[in-house]
Amino acid sequence: MTNEARMTSAIPRLRHSAFVILSSFLILVSSFSAAAELTTALDIRMLPYERSLEKLPVDLTGVIGFVESGGTAFVQDGTAGTHLHFKPARNDLRVGDRVRVKGTSTPGLYFPGVDVLELELLGHEAPPAPVPASYDDLATGRFHYQRVLVEGLGRTLTPLDEDRSLLRLAMGSRVIEVRVDAPPESAPKVIDARLRITALAAGGINDRRQLVFPYLRVTDWSDVLISQTAPEVEKLPMTSAANLLHFGAADEPHHRVRIRGTVLAAFEDGRVFLRDATPPPPPRDAKVDEPLLSPSIAIHLSTTPTLQTGHFAEILGFPIMQGFSASLADAVVLSSEQQNEPEASPVTLSRFQNGSHDADLVRLTTPAVLNDFFRTSEGFELRFTSGGTSIRAFLLEKTAPNLEIGSACLLTGICLIESSTDKGFRSQPERASLLLRSSRDLEVLSTAPFWTAKRLVIAIAVLGGVIFLTLVWITLQRRQITRLENKISHQATREERQRIAREFHDTLEQELAGLSLRLDAATTRPLDEKARTLLETSRSLVSRIQSEARNLVSDLRDTEHVTTLPEALQLLASRVPEGIEVILDLSPIPAIPPHITHHLRMIAQEAITNALKHAAATQIILHLSTTPTALTLRITDDGHGFDPTAQTHGQPGHFGCIGIRERARKVGAEVKWESKMGKGTTVCVSLPLGK
Repeated sequence: MTNEARMTSAIPRLRHSAFVILSSFLILVSSFSAAAELTTALDIRMLPYERSLEKLPVDLTGVIGFVESGGTAFVQDGTAGTHLHFKPARNDLRVGDRVRVKGTSTPGLYFPGVDVLELELLGHEAPPAPVPASYDDLATGRFHYQRVLVEGLGRTLTPLDEDRSLLRLAMGSRVIEVRVDAPPESAPKVIDARLRITALAAGGINDRRQLVFPYLRVTDWSDVLISQTAPEVEKLPMTSAANLLHFGAADEPHHRVRIRGTVLAAFEDGRVFLRDATPPPPPRDAKVDEPLLSPSIAIHLSTTPTLQTGHFAEILGFPIMQGFSASLADAVVLSSEQQNEPEASPVTLSRFQNGSHDADLVRLTTPAVLNDFFRTSEGFELRFTSGGTSIRAFLLEKTAPNLEIGSACLLTGICLIESSTDKGFRSQPERASLLLRSSRDLEVLSTAPFWTAKRLVIAIAVLGGVIFLTLVWITLQRRQITRLENKISHQATREERQRIAREFHDTLEQELAGLSLRLDAATTRPLDEKARTLLETSRSLVSRIQSEARNLVSDLRDTEHVTTLPEALQLLASRVPEGIEVILDLSPIPAIPPHITHHLRMIAQEAITNALKHAAATQIILHLSTTPTALTLRITDDGHGFDPTAQTHGQPGHFGCIGIRERARKVGAEVKWESKMGKGTTVCVSLPLGK
């Protein structure tokens, strides 16, 4: 590698080393400075907020520029200005005092200041020289808490409190407040005069340490100098509203102008709308006999208006651009007299929106339909539709207009262009609204139809509610009818069972009892062995028939005793004659309706009867179990058995199996017989659950 290449590669390393050394030096210097005393106003005001909380030592020499009270003063040196705070308060300081202050840093509202511990008065001299400042300088806080020199045009002068005044100063197109610690009675003629004011730059600060708006503080009227006196009002010419704010018409800021005309509307908030009586000069291309329209103008009075609609007034005010057209601000009434009520200009929707009648009293030629209205902070806002165009109207009254939604009205009021848009180099109106003078400006042509959208919705809601209640009532009635039907059916079934039980008891059972007595009597007589055996057999058969009849009568009458199927099967097992073994294999089952329990019990009873009567069984097994989907009832005997295919569909005089099938079909169950000759019989009933 050549020497030149080595030198070239070493240059970046040298630069990096130099940067590190310089950074370390700056850090050491800053650390040393942080520990040293703060000696200039610029050092104090540039402290970060967190550093100012550390109560850093301050040794500052400067000149008092403004004294707020015994507890606060503002001092300047050759670098900047800052604020001083005294505890206890001092009342011996004056503007121009040169002082040496020792204390500690304090964060302040906007930037840090000094909590004074020691103050040495070094002498008295001229106040700090003011710095020329513009509105932007004041709004950015560049010269905050320093003496500044501003120029502008006096707009208004009002009392701020008992001994102070509030002067509003126009600085170009912006207006700033000047708070003077002197009453307005001692002030010079500042309205519409060009002023040079020496003041302390201050402002309103929010909780985020941000400057919300600037204002100026002045010790007395000696700091307010008139550089150009206000024009004499009597010598001001009458000006046409159409000629305001033209190019080259006046210097900035604009002095007051005189306008006269007919008052179209006057509101409590100080707004006045005037139809200008001074026509502008005709344009060059205008025809001689073409009538000239006098434009109207919006005016904001600095005092509560005493004007009324129809007054012919002369008004003095400052021209400003507000909205789409020039208007007057901070105006005063020079003279007024009552004349005839002004007539509204009839306009179409297109002319209402094109800006040609801005601030004028107009009457829309197309009726408008009221869609909605609601309360605002100033009164009421009404929403209309006219010819497919939406129109907003404002009524500055406390009482709601006596209108129904859907009413058709003719609208009269002040045309206001709310917004505009640029097309090329021309500004075009974008949206217009109507400012109503009173509810009399609403002429109702036709009231709203009865079936408005709101009423239709209410009617539909009421009808829906009636239908819903009707459906609920029908459902409740159906349930009630179902309960009554079940009750009547249960009562009828019970009465029928009791009737059948009575018939069995009064006829069959009595006859069987009589037959049993006769057979008992016959056995007491001398008979041969064969006849006696026949009588004993017949007597035993009659006793068994009596027992079954009693059981049947008991079942027919006792409808409430057996509530579950396992209990019913246990009861059946207890009625089986002695000598027959009954095995119960009963598992817990879920609750089933009483009528299903009855039919399953009767099926089991019929199967047991068949096993005893026809199969000569000596053992009977009753099985009951469930699965999540089905209930199984199985009756098994060890009798002779039979052919299920041929003998379960009914034989002459035998209807037991047919009855079992009918009962199973009635409860939705399936029944099967499994039997072989000499190997017993099984009756299996399967009932689906969940139906």
